[in-house]
Amino acid sequence: MEHMEYNRRDAQAGGLGMGGGDADNLMRRTTAPRAPPVVRHRRTESLAEEHSSLMTLESGQDEGDSPSSSCQGSEVEASSASSLDSPGKSPDHSRPNQLVRFCLRLGYNAIFYPYEMAKVLIQLGHEPIQARPFHLQLLHRRPRLFLPGVHQYVLHIQRLDGYLGMYRGLTARLAASTVDYLLGDLVLALLHFHPYKRAPREEPSLKEFSWNFARDSLRLATAVVLTQPFYVVMVRQIAQFVGRERMYEGLLGSLMTLIKQEGYAGLFTGMAPRLLGEWSVLTITSLLAHLCLRLIPMSRSQQQYNSAIVQMLASLLVYPMEVTSACMAGSGAPLAACEPPRMPLYNHWADCLTDLYARGGHNRGAILFWRTVPRIQLLRHQDGHVVRSGQ
Repeated sequence: MEHMEYNRRDAQAGGLGMGGGDADNLMRRTTAPRAPPVVRHRRTESLAEEHSSLMTLESGQDEGDSPSSSCQGSEVEASSASSLDSPGKSPDHSRPNQLVRFCLRLGYNAIFYPYEMAKVLIQLGHEPIQARPFHLQLLHRRPRLFLPGVHQYVLHIQRLDGYLGMYRGLTARLAASTVDYLLGDLVLALLHFHPYKRAPREEPSLKEFSWNFARDSLRLATAVVLTQPFYVVMVRQIAQFVGRERMYEGLLGSLMTLIKQEGYAGLFTGMAPRLLGEWSVLTITSLLAHLCLRLIPMSRSQQQYNSAIVQMLASLLVYPMEVTSACMAGSGAPLAACEPPRMPLYNHWADCLTDLYARGGHNRGAILFWRTVPRIQLLRHQDGHVVRSGQ
């Protein structure tokens, strides 16, 4: 009787409860210890299979997945969600198009080029606006001479040459960026020098750092060699603003004029300090980024921010090499800004760097909005004034 009563209750649960989806009670009865055998209906088995398949889709794993693949759970969930929401659409690419990034960079360079032109003129030592004394009692014991900021410098260029005059050398600047984008990876492609591919669970190693650093160094050297002629043309076209010359006009015309004056070696004037400065920035940035990656656990976004900050600090550290490169690119040109008394004639870039340190001009243009006259120049000016008054 008890057995017949149990079968009757089970038949009622199968006939009435299946419409409401009461699968949990059924699973508890089938897995309970010492339960008598129960004949399961085909409808119950099909509903249980559907329930397990839905749970599989929600968890984002297939039947053959193992716990070792849990590190890829987020990717599987994203792909399954996208396939469920829009099964006919392909997943979006997280990396933007390189051509779009290049066009945006060209637009950025064109918009802010007047400030770059003013920076090059400051690096060459041209200061058309007289410095004004300013005294802060809490910070300075004695009055300091403050030079105009870069925005006032740009307005000064606009007053003299108009809006078109603020874009001297822009063609050469954009040509350098284009050549770098098109041919910068040429040597790496010819040598089949691909990036180092780390295994999924492999830790950052010295081999990976050495491989990627050598690859980045070769890429940097190729870019500097290919773009140096355009950099020299840009600097000399900007330098014409000082003496109002019109010797370097147009990109091709300027390159031909440069070759006639100094030969093909003139196309690479000032390349050594530029290459050394940028390679120093790459070395410092890569080394510190690798050490932080090994010693400090950080996410990918934190690594990117850390690399940007380290690169900015490294650029300030080796900034005198950038000033030396600009001065050497214009040295020897028959322009008022590149000849004595505005600029000495240098035989080697090491002489230029030494002279810049001696004059206090090795950081010209490093700070564009709060510029002061170097103290060593003030001392020389005071000593010269005392000597002239004594005579």
